[in-house]
This record gives sequence, structure tokens and C-alpha cells, in this order.
Amino acid sequence: MKQPYMGLVARPALDKKCRARLNTLLTAGALVVLSAGASAVAQEGSAASMRPNKGQSLVPEDVSEEIVVTGSHIRGAAAEGPSPMIIFRKQDIEATGVATMQQFFEKLPQNFGGGANGANVANLGVDRDTGNNFGQGSTINLRGLGTGTTLTLVNGHRVSSSNRYQYVDVSLIPMSAVERVEILTDGASAIYGADAVGGVVNIVLRKEFTGYETGLRYGTVTAGDLEEYQATQAAGWSWDGGHALASYEFLSQDNLSAADRDFARNVTSRPFDLYPGSKRHSVYLDGAQRINEALAVNLSGFFAERDMDTTISSPTDATHLVPETRQYDLFAGLTLDLPRQWQARLTAGYGQSDVRYERTETTATSVTTAPPTDMNSDIRYLDLIADGEVLSLPAGGLRAAVGASYRREGYDFFDHRSLEQPFDSTRDITSAFGELNIPLLKGLRGARNLSLTAAARYDDYSDFGSTTNPKIGVLWEAASGLLFRASYGRSFRAPAFEDMQANRTSVVVFNLPDPGSPTGRTLTMQAAGGNPELGPERAKTWSTGFTIKPDWAPNLVVQANYYDIDYSDRIDRGFAGNITTLLLQSTAPYAPILTFNPGSAQIEEFRQLGLAGASFLVVRAGPFAVPADMSEQDVQLILDNRVRNIAETSQRGLDLDASYAVEVGQSRIGFSIAGQYVIDATRRVTSVAPEADALNLVYLPVDLKVRGGATFTRHDVRGAVFVNYVDSYRDPSSLLDPKVDSWLTVDMNVTYDFASPLGRKTSLGLSVNNLLDRDPPFVVNLRGTGFDPINATPIGRFIALAVTHQW
Repeated sequence: MKQPYMGLVARPALDKKCRARLNTLLTAGALVVLSAGASAVAQEGSAASMRPNKGQSLVPEDVSEEIVVTGSHIRGAAAEGPSPMIIFRKQDIEATGVATMQQFFEKLPQNFGGGANGANVANLGVDRDTGNNFGQGSTINLRGLGTGTTLTLVNGHRVSSSNRYQYVDVSLIPMSAVERVEILTDGASAIYGADAVGGVVNIVLRKEFTGYETGLRYGTVTAGDLEEYQATQAAGWSWDGGHALASYEFLSQDNLSAADRDFARNVTSRPFDLYPGSKRHSVYLDGAQRINEALAVNLSGFFAERDMDTTISSPTDATHLVPETRQYDLFAGLTLDLPRQWQARLTAGYGQSDVRYERTETTATSVTTAPPTDMNSDIRYLDLIADGEVLSLPAGGLRAAVGASYRREGYDFFDHRSLEQPFDSTRDITSAFGELNIPLLKGLRGARNLSLTAAARYDDYSDFGSTTNPKIGVLWEAASGLLFRASYGRSFRAPAFEDMQANRTSVVVFNLPDPGSPTGRTLTMQAAGGNPELGPERAKTWSTGFTIKPDWAPNLVVQANYYDIDYSDRIDRGFAGNITTLLLQSTAPYAPILTFNPGSAQIEEFRQLGLAGASFLVVRAGPFAVPADMSEQDVQLILDNRVRNIAETSQRGLDLDASYAVEVGQSRIGFSIAGQYVIDATRRVTSVAPEADALNLVYLPVDLKVRGGATFTRHDVRGAVFVNYVDSYRDPSSLLDPKVDSWLTVDMNVTYDFASPLGRKTSLGLSVNNLLDRDPPFVVNLRGTGFDPINATPIGRFIALAVTHQW
């Protein structure tokens, strides 16, 4: 049976410090609520209507002044395109009541906490990069396909990657500088190139803000010592033809100790942090100037500095981890308006991420600080894109975009402990791409608008070759307020530098137990580590869905989509188990990586891989020792367990996003629900291995995640309540009760805007995440932390008070 302290439980009595913090927040929160209530009663006026015009088309008529949206290089391409899009505006983001972009994306049903997740202190999980997130950053992992399978852009452009497995660390991006987030839940390598397998996330930062804005935020858990402090300052100026913006954010988050959570009472050793501490400084600068009627220039820059602080323990020592991350990205762009409504955009960027990993180990007799490990990444690129109308068709203008790109990526690794060999790698990528938006029908019964989109992109990599990826889509507006969409495309992910290093290859010779051998043993050579012959991972994605915005309910929007992802040539090891058990089971699933009775030339080839790489070893002691009268030349089996393009993943599912708003007197009440349901997800470790479930198991995606809520607006008062649901799943390692319970949490917030006669305002907000203080579902693990950090968080009830003043 599971432990009785799961779910809603009685907390231990709060200590004096906790009570003082909680009383302060509750008093301030009461003032917010009372002020909001008084304003709602006293003020008069009508709520601003947000209803679209009756019968308005879902496809824009005039696109000449439209901006470029995520998923297309063509200006004015409808946000309601052939690929499904989710858009969160600044007010939506603030309504979540969180302080970081990492925490914001944790609320997104389509996102998954596996892979690079800074909150996964215990390094639990089944992703191949688990335990290698040295900088403790966090990435976005749409559909749970893995680190690096979701392309993350900032202002529509690539930024520097971070850490060993080359991901964009969204926890460095200052939330106060974010204007909106656009999420394309579909493959898009035909538009953007590598990594856009699970989708594309474009984080759009603020630009045209005028004035000064100061923000302060304090938050705390109601049990434990985790506190959070945030301070922000923004300044914006505008003039004829231009603008400038400067934004700064400081964030401090304390650790959460396992001693503060009952469900972690079985942690194997203490002290042990369930959630890391951190301090971050972020600066964002942006400026734009129109030179003349045809030419404009834009410059922007982003800098972040973060220090993490985490303690984990084992029976023999306590390890204090203090990774440091420094990152900056610079961008420059020229926009030239050409004749016939064409436009050319030349953009250049440079970015660098430096991560230093340090650790101090404390035992009963000593304190030792190990030499650091450095991981440095950089990116530089030059893009040229032109788009405009090619010709006029009866249904509208046929629009096109063409472009070319050059990009150089670099990564170097140096372990000052000399436990791993250093390397310094670069790759050059040249690309050419094109896109068409073809209107087919317009204004007909059953076809108010019908259009076809087509795109293709060619990318040539200096280290592994080239790849071409097409995409085609159909958008059909059958009637007013009824839109259907479908798309098909191919996407790819480039190998990480870490995986392509030959100097990471180690070769070991064992004498393994083998019931099928006459001697009961088989002399086996195993190669593991990097592989310079890797190619790209490849995916085929298609989706179809609809959007309903009926005239009879103007504030009702329902969007549903079906997706299907077939992801092949995935880079993995093939055999992930204990090498000593290899021959105690069927070897058929591993046939592509096994060579029985190899020749002397094959044996020597692998021996040289080890000698030139990390190591070559013939085991001469222990239960798997090679007999003294035998050597590597007598090897009977080779297991090539280097990473290679060998695994496969498939996933099918449904997305739902619906909202409705109603005006009641002077108030506006909104309802929304968003969710993802995964129909099935499977994986193969090799092309001939049987399919295995990749769903509803501990540390893997869960089939159903939902977030629904209600919002209330009345004059200067805004409030919201949201419910988050994660479905139950299984933990096979828990033999007595493998079921992991579902998890339901409630978030709420209320904000009151104090308006001033000069048009400026002061906003005071109170937010409570996990209002009912629900513990994460109990999960048995080796660390004894008692929860699954991939699908839940240990923080508990968290209360925050924020004030923002514009002046």
C-alpha cells in the first residue's frame, strides 16, 4: 500500500518564521481583495467589448502591413494557419502567478518535464541526458520527445545553446521582459531548419514600451524555507520613427530541503535539496529606427548571469553544487521595403553561453573542492529573407518568401579534473529555403477561403552532410466561423557535439555469463561513447484540426487538433541495461549492434577506437575477468554500443483549446480549458526491437494533462482561478502498488490597478499556486525523494505578492 501522507495531508505546525511570512502576505493579500471589491462596487462604466465583428472571416483580408508570425516567413500569414498555434499574451502569462519562464512552461499541457530540467535535482529519469545537465538549466520539451526536439526562438531568431546537450535555457529569460509567447505545436524544419520536431516556441520580448516601470515581488512557501525575491526595472523611450527599451530583472530563489516535505522523509541521506536555489541577473536592450520611408534598423541584446546552489548527499558525503552560467546574445537587423509590396530582411546575430560546473564534497574528515568543468557554446548567423506578392489570382495574391542563411555553431568542453577528455568543435551550416501561400478559392458557398501553403528547406552541415525537408498545408474556411486545417512535413534534429566525439569512445573486454555457450561464458568486447559517423534524426509529422468561432456566440472559440509523429533514426545507445546481463536474455532486439564471431580485422578496428579514444581495457580481475590465457584477440562477440542513429519513437494525440467570455453588467467573466491527450506513444531501442510503451510510466509522459479556469474582470480588478490536472500512471518499480495517483492542483490570483490622473498606474497582485497544498503523487525512487520530478513539483502551496508601478 502507498504511504498515507499522499495528497491532502495535515502539515506540521508552522515555525515562527513561516508564520510571520504568511501573516504578512495574508494581510497584504486581504488589502488587495478589499481594494478590488471596493472598486468593483464603486466604479461605473461598461466593460470593453472584445467581440469580433459578426461574420468576420478568420483569414485576414489585407496582409500588406501584417507582421511575420511564427511558422512562416511570409508577412501577414494568418495566425490561424495550417499548423496549430497557441498564443499567450503578457496578461495571460502574468495570470499564472509564477516568476520564471521555466515555471510558466510547466503549466503548459503540451510541455513535459523530462530532459533538461533544472528542478530535477535528484537526476531521475530515462532521458539519455539525465545526469548531464551540469548547469541546471531548463528547456522546453513539447510532446516529451526529448531535449533539443523543440526549437526555441527569441524574437523569431535563434539564440545560443547551453550545457552539454545544447539546449536553449529558458530559465535565463527575464519574465518581466516577455510580451507574448507563440507556440507552434507542429514540425517546422521546412521553415526553420534543425530541432523543430516537436514544435517551435517563439518568446517575443517587449519593444514599444514608453515610460518607466518598476516591479517588486515576494513569494514564499507556507511550509519550509523557500523564499523568492524579484525586482524589475524597465525604461522605454519613443520618438519620431524610433524607440528604445532597457529592462533589468533580478531574481533570487531559495532551496527547498527534503526535511520540509513529509513525502520525502525516506530520503536516503541528508542534507538533500528537492528544489535548487539560484540568483539571476538579466538585462535586455532593444532599439529601432526608421532611416527613411523604405529602410529601418533594429538592434537588440540580452545578457544573463545565474548562480545555482544545490546540496545533495550520499551515505559517505554531502555534495554542494554551484554551477554558474553566463550568456549573452546580440542581434542586428535591416528591413528594406521594396517595390510591389516586397520586403527584404537582413539579420545577423551572435551569442555565447559559458557554463562552469563546480562541486564541493564534505565528508566526516575532509572538505574538498574539485576543479571545475567548463562548457562553452557560441552561435553566429546571417539570414537574408525576401517576401511579397508574386502574382494576383482570382482568390487573392499568391505570396512567396525566399531566403538563404549561414550559421556557425561551436562548442568546447574542458574538464579540469581530467576525468573526461577535452574537445573543441565547430560546424558550419548553409541553408536555402522557400515558401508559398497560394489562395485557391474565395467567397464561395462552402469555401469562404481555401488556400494551400508549401515550403521546403535545404540545410548542409559541415560535419554530417545535408538534409532537405518539405512541408505542405491546407487551410479551408468552410463557413463563417468554421475553419479546417491540415499539414504534413518532415523535420530533423542535428546530432549534439557531445555525441560525435571519437575521443569519448571507450572499449572494454569482459568474460560474460552466457547460458547458451558450451563453456557458460562468452568473451565480449563492448564499445561505448561518441560516434563521428552520426547522421540527423528524422521525423515525419502531420496534423489536422478545426477552429470554431460561431456568429451566434462571438466570444466562444474552440480549437481541436490531431497530431501524428513518426520519429526515426534517433540517437541512442541501443542496449541501455547492465552489460553483465546482456546474454542472460534474448539478444534478438540488439541484432543491429551485435557481431558474433568477429574477424581479427574487426577486433583490431574496435581496439584502435578505444586506444585513440577515452580508453581500452581488458578486465583481468573480478567475476567477469578475462582468463589469463586469453586476450582481446579471442573475442567472440562485439557489442557496438556507441551512440548511433538506431532508435524510433512514435506518438499520436489530441490537443484541445477552448475559451468563452460573457459580459455581465459591468463585468466580464471568461472560461477556458486547454489539454493534451496522448492516444499512444511507443519506442524501439533498435529497428528490430519490439515496440515498448513510452506513456503512462514513471519519468515518461502522461496521457492526459489539462488546465482549465475562470477569469473575472471588472474595471480595475482582475482575478483568475485555474485547475491543473495530471492523470494517473504506473511505477513498475513499486511492486506492492504500481499505481501513481492523479494530481489536481488549484491556482488563483487577483490584481487591482490603481489608476492615476496622468494615465500611469500601480498594480498590486496576490497569487497562490497550489492553493490546496496538494503533495505530488508518491513515487518510489532510489533517492527516496518520494515524487516524480518529471511530472510533478515538490514546492507545495506558494503565495506571492507583487507590486508594479508605472511612472
